[in-house]
Amino acid sequence: MTELQQSKYQDLQSGLPSEISMQLAEVALTKLHGFLDVKEDFSSRLQDIEAKLKSISDKLEDKAADMKEAKEETKALCEECESCGCSLAELGVAVQEFGEQNPLLCKQLGDAVAKLAEVQLHTAQQAHERVNRLKKAEKQVEEYQSMKKFILGWIEKAEALISGNIIWNSASQLQEQIRAHQSLLRECRGLHGDLEVMGEREGQLADVLKTEGWSQQVKHLSRCTEELQQSAKTRLQSLQDAAKDVLRLEAEVKNLHAAVDQIQVTLASPDLNKLSLREQLTQRQHLLVEMESFKQQVVAVQRCQSALRLPEEVVASLPICRTAQTLQQEASQLQHTTIQQCNILQVTWEASGS
Repeated sequence: MTELQQSKYQDLQSGLPSEISMQLAEVALTKLHGFLDVKEDFSSRLQDIEAKLKSISDKLEDKAADMKEAKEETKALCEECESCGCSLAELGVAVQEFGEQNPLLCKQLGDAVAKLAEVQLHTAQQAHERVNRLKKAEKQVEEYQSMKKFILGWIEKAEALISGNIIWNSASQLQEQIRAHQSLLRECRGLHGDLEVMGEREGQLADVLKTEGWSQQVKHLSRCTEELQQSAKTRLQSLQDAAKDVLRLEAEVKNLHAAVDQIQVTLASPDLNKLSLREQLTQRQHLLVEMESFKQQVVAVQRCQSALRLPEEVVASLPICRTAQTLQQEASQLQHTTIQQCNILQVTWEASGS
């Protein structure tokens, strides 16, 4: 109606009444304010989305303390990025509707929405890449933790074995401990390679996790394993030396034991006392000749004892050494007793013969 009136007055080359002009101006101003308010609202919403996308992009580059935290944060950021995409789509529809009333403002806002949509797409791609990196990183973390667990288990086992007292009692017990140390050293053959892989994993995971302390951890584990490995090798050598010496001593003691037992059995035989005095004397004299070998066997035992590569305080209490000492005393006593018996038999035989 207003346009018709204005057209009518223009045709009549007459101006609008001042009252109507004021009304038209107010309507135009109100309409302009409405457009500006809408533009400001759209701009504000675009700025909010842009700020959110910037925050999401920045957070996607942050490093988490562990995988659980990284996955949870990334999931939340992906959802937030998707929400921004939905908001942009809704805003795009609203801009199109607004464009029917103001094409110029619509183009400006449309360009802004399109530009921000590209940012959102880039951020979504960034989030997708981080998800893929985390999937790969999760496997690497599992490998790292698995190797770390194995190494810590080996260290605990090594410390328990190396800190334990060596049992020197017999060659068989020493051999058992030798096998335990050899097994421990076999298990550690792959530790150096595992530690190298752990160092590599630390570098690979540095872009998604806070791994500042990991390298120190690897160095500490490497130092511990190296020290324990060296200690195990040193103890193994001591055990092998001791086992070799104790085994040799046990063999010599066994020979001496067999010789003493044989003489004792012969002297204790009832058949010996059934012989004539002359035959008993001859038999005992023959045994005395055999007993001369005791000296060589005792010397062999003593030589083995002095060659033992064992702590001095251990040698004195070693069962095989006590057995050797007892056998030496028995051999000496047996020889002494047999000599006395020979002397008695000699005198008795001579007396009976005369």
